Amino acid sequence: MATANDRAGRLARLRVHLQLIDGDVAPVVARHREHIQCKPGCGDCCHQSFRVSALEGELLREGLAALDPAPRDRILARARAYAPDRRVPCPALDDDARCLLYEHRPRLCRKYGIPLWHPDRPHEVTTCALNFRGVTDIDAETILEPQAEWARDWIRTREATGTAHGDVASIAEHLLVIAPRPLG
Repeated sequence: MATANDRAGRLARLRVHLQLIDGDVAPVVARHREHIQCKPGCGDCCHQSFRVSALEGELLREGLAALDPAPRDRILARARAYAPDRRVPCPALDDDARCLLYEHRPRLCRKYGIPLWHPDRPHEVTTCALNFRGVTDIDAETILEPQAEWARDWIRTREATGTAHGDVASIAEHLLVIAPRPLG
């Protein structure tokens, strides 16, 4: 059975990976602010059935455990009612479409909004339908090239933490696992 120290080590490695993503997304947002509609309260992209890794689920549960009982209970009620075959909001969204687990959000949530490249679909770049409208020249050096390193670092993160490739579940499913007490 995994100890609190094991969990702390896995989450520390995940946080390093998330800092890499955040550090690369920030200058894109700063440079292309006029082409990015993302803001607190939008939540349009959060009405999908995202599937995230077990490691990211641990981080989500840590954030859930740190919440006051009332918002935690609302999230859990939404997670229990969540149906992936319907376009419903992520259980972590409050009534104002703000993420209650923002600091603990998964990788995908951190990068969504900017043009995204995925190594499994190398000829495809996607973004939120509200963003980058009419932009025909995407700056590959600042937007796309760092994403190859994200993919490489995610492989290293999975290897270092024992997270199996394809070991994913919906955010709702992860939140319904008994939430551990926050570390530290």
